[in-house]
Parts: sequence; C-alpha cells; structure tokens
Amino acid sequence: MRLKNLAITGFRSIKDEVVLILDERVSILIGANDHGKSNILAAIQCLNDEFQIKPEDKNWDLDKDSVVKIKWHFSYTDDVKTILKGMSVQEVDSQPDVQPTTATEECFPINSSEEIIYSRDNNSNKISIESLPFRIPISKGKDILQFKPRVELFVSPTTNIVDQVKVTELTQPQFEFMQGIFRLAGIWENRQEMFTQNDKTSRLLDEASERLTKILNDKWNQGRELKWKFEHTGSNGDTIVIKIQDPAIKSQYTRPSMRSSGFKTFFLLSMITSARTQNKPNDSYIFLFDEPGTYLHPHAQLDLQRSLESISENTQIIYTTHSIFLINKNHHDRNLVVNKTKQGTKVDQKPFINNWKSVRASLGILLSNNFLIADKTLLVEGPSDIIYVLNAMKTFKKENKLDIDLNDFSIVDAGCSENYIAMAKLMLSEGREVVALIDGNGTGSTIDKQLGKYCEAEIKSKKLKIKALPSGKSSEDIFCNIENLQESILDVAQELVDRGLRSFKQDIDVRKKSEAIKPHKNDTLGKIIEDITKSFFQPEEKISKLSIALKYEDICAKNSKLIPNTALAELTKIKEILKLRSEKSSDIAILEETTE
Repeated sequence: MRLKNLAITGFRSIKDEVVLILDERVSILIGANDHGKSNILAAIQCLNDEFQIKPEDKNWDLDKDSVVKIKWHFSYTDDVKTILKGMSVQEVDSQPDVQPTTATEECFPINSSEEIIYSRDNNSNKISIESLPFRIPISKGKDILQFKPRVELFVSPTTNIVDQVKVTELTQPQFEFMQGIFRLAGIWENRQEMFTQNDKTSRLLDEASERLTKILNDKWNQGRELKWKFEHTGSNGDTIVIKIQDPAIKSQYTRPSMRSSGFKTFFLLSMITSARTQNKPNDSYIFLFDEPGTYLHPHAQLDLQRSLESISENTQIIYTTHSIFLINKNHHDRNLVVNKTKQGTKVDQKPFINNWKSVRASLGILLSNNFLIADKTLLVEGPSDIIYVLNAMKTFKKENKLDIDLNDFSIVDAGCSENYIAMAKLMLSEGREVVALIDGNGTGSTIDKQLGKYCEAEIKSKKLKIKALPSGKSSEDIFCNIENLQESILDVAQELVDRGLRSFKQDIDVRKKSEAIKPHKNDTLGKIIEDITKSFFQPEEKISKLSIALKYEDICAKNSKLIPNTALAELTKIKEILKLRSEKSSDIAILEETTE
C-alpha cells in the first residue's frame, strides 16, 4: 500500500482543502520554518488509530460548525487486490440466483480511481472507509482497515548512540541502532552464537567488520576513510562493541557515541529505519522525517538522501526540509513546496517549473547545481552544454538505462572556450576532482593542448582528467534528439520575429532550412546550427545557443524522445571517470550478496 494523495481540510494552518499528490517512494515537503510542513506530517499521522484530531487542531479561522477532515488515498498491491476481489459481491440484477442476504447487503461506496480511501473527521474521530475499488459489504470493514500502513515519525535524535550490546538487549527498542548495524554487517541471523568469544566468532566479527566498512563507506561520503570494527568485550565476550578506526586519531579507536551530533543523527536515522523495516518485513509503513538534515553537513545530507532512497524500495518516505541539499534533483516531481498564505498553508505541486522559482522564493536561495559543495565537477565549454548533458542523463535515468546520482557532482560551464583554462584552474585550486569535457573539433583540440601545458601537475596526479567527445562531434551531436532540437530552433526563430527583434529573409522556408540541421561528417552540429540559423534572418545573425538549449529543455519536458545510444556510452564513460555513485546506497545489494 502506498499513499497516492492526501486531502486535508481545516487542520491547523490548513484552512481550505489542500491536496498533495505524493510519490510512491519519496516525497519532500520544502519550505521555510512555520509554514505548515510539520502540520502536514501531523495530519498524515492521524491515520494511526491512537492519533485523534484534537480540538486545538481545528483551524483558528473556521467557524464552530466547520468540519476538520483528512482523507488518505492509497494504491494497493496485487495481493491486496486479490483479497479485495474475494470480499466483493455483485449486484442482484447481474446475479438473479444470489441469495438476497448476500447480494443486497449494504456496501461501501465504489470509486473509479482504483484506490482504497480512508478518512477521519473531528466528529466521529475514527478512521472510516470512504470508498473502495470494488463492491464490498460494510461487514468487511474491519478487514479493510487492516490494510492501513503504520505511520512512524522520526525526529532528529536527542539521545546518544548505544554502541555496545548484550544478546539479551539486542532485540529491545532502545538498541535499534545496533540492530541496524548487525543487519547491515550480515550477522543478524546468527547473532545468538556471536556473543561467546572464540576463534570462530572472532573471525566472523572480523569478516563482518570488513563488510560493514565497505557498506558504510558507500553510504556516507564524509566517512569513507573510516574503518569499522566489531570487538568482543565483557565476560567471555558476552558484549559486542562497535569501534571506529579514524586516520585522524592515531593513538586509539573512537566510538560512535563519541562522534559529532551530525554523525550521530545520520547513523541513528539510517540504522534505526533499516532495523525497523527488517524487524517487521511483512508490515506496511510510512516513515515521516521532520527536518532530518538538522545537524548534518551538506555532504551528509546528500548521503542521507541515498540511504532514504534505498529504504523507500520497501517503505514509503515523506520528509520536510528547508535545506537545498535535501531537494531531490534526480526526481523533480517528488519535491513539493509548502507556503503559508493569507488563506492558510498551500502546496505547490510543481516547484521545479521556471528554474525552481517557488523553491527559490520559499527558501530565499539560488540553486546552483551543487556548485558550492560538490567535490566532483564536470567542466563543459558553455551553458548550453550543461542543459544537453543533464537532459540526456535524466532521460536515461527515467528509462533505467543509467544509474547515477545527480546530487553527487556539479556541472560547471566556462562561459566560452576562451575562459576554459582559467575555470579549470579555479576548480582545481578549490580541491575538486575535475573532468574536462571538450568537443571533438579544433576548439576542443586547442583546449586539450592548453590543459596539458597549464595543468600538467593536476593531470599527472589525476585530479584533472580530460574526456574528449568523438572526432567531429559536439554536445548537440551526442546528447540531443534531432527532432526536438530542430523544433526548438524553429520556435526560438519565430519568437524572435514575433517580438520584433529579427526579420526573416523574404520568401525563406524556415522549416525546410531547419531540416538540414542534422549531424554531418564534415562539421559539428553546433557549427551547422550557427551557420544555418544566421541564414534565416536579414541581416544575418545566428541564434543564441543558450536560447535554443532552454527551448529544447522545455520541449523535451513535454515530449521526450529517444536520445542516441552514443549519448549513453559517453555518459557511462563520464560516470566511470568521475567515479560517480549510484542514486541509492548499495547496502541492499551488498546484503543480498553476503546472505546467499
């Protein structure tokens, strides 16, 4: 069961009905403090039987007779569908031989949206079944209510990490951190035998330490230099402690409980959620996180996103944030902006439109493609290259052909080829790992030679790597769908004329001219576009590459078409050279590997 839509009326800061369309895996409520994000989480929690709507939850601007109501719209699995069909009955007219006691029994309303819809209001204050996808008798209500997932709210931890445990304590709720550690290291199933120290269990703990280190180095980018170690302690090894070997501390091991607030927040959230889902694998959950980025460094916030992505395979997640580093750039439609207005809290379902305008307005920031924090940078020649490369990445990600975390790196343009070397030196001086993406033409060849001359030391140390596109090819050749590119050029040309900024040449057939804009062995597509577009106008003047790229992005958003497989090959090489991580933490795959 996954929560598809949430409708809230009259609850706290929400006056008129607000409908949230939620992602089946992860939804992100973005907004400044005190705009209503936490109120939405509280409304979702009311799905639990014990969380009733309290008198003080009623919106203060409503009259006394107004009703507070929350509706949860759920999609369901095939297994649940089979059970629902088994409960359903048919109309008497369609089955004249059916006994009236069965066929005429009062049933729940039917919806056409194929959803299970629950509701709660402040009158009855009980969870009700609003409607179902099949005609099911009201007598089956208790069974239908059993499908409800459990809602769990996680806040930034205020307690310390418990990093040592006895076997009798391991299954207790206060030791969920250690439960998650044991599961991640692959020793949960044989935990009973681990709490006696002998040659065999010592070896098993050493192997578990290596597995845990490998997994956590993937999960937590900031801690990739740390080594994790299980040790026996206590009476004959009846206690197991987890220690950390930190290269910055030469004289001794350290412990998770002794680390920073950000460290403890990240690992408590990651381990506890992992433990809770695996302790009850057959239970259905919705996990809510209220500002999980509190205390976390921006790098750790990006790592937390990857951990949540892994968890969301089995558990739906909804979290609030006012941090740009917890906005998901891999899946734009997962981001929702929550704003407080004179009419109460409202939700923008498409905040990514107009270059994330509503996000920027809500948080008062300028999004910059992770430029401020990314250790890995793809350096391109111009701003249009950023658009084409990113669009191709997103397209292949959507088609499940490319697994890459767009939060893991930045793409920076030099502005023009003349500034390329200066920008490369600037990026390198900040300690970044840089891949220089250059066209396969004369300009690219010149940049290649200049990089070899002015960045020789960085190339030798592999801080700078050069990736040239195939000979005679530009970004437009490799990363674009030619039909959408031609359409973009036509649209921009017509807009320039309509605004009185340009004039078409007399008797010119612009559409026919644009059909000649396609890859050619003698020139890059970028150069062909310049030559042909300037011939549209009197006087001759080429169309801005950036204007075409921005229009191309808009057209692709409405009508995505196939991008050449050559683009996938080039992007795969870039991923390998920059050593980019996959979108989610790899702990699940590693766990499956170790338990076979």
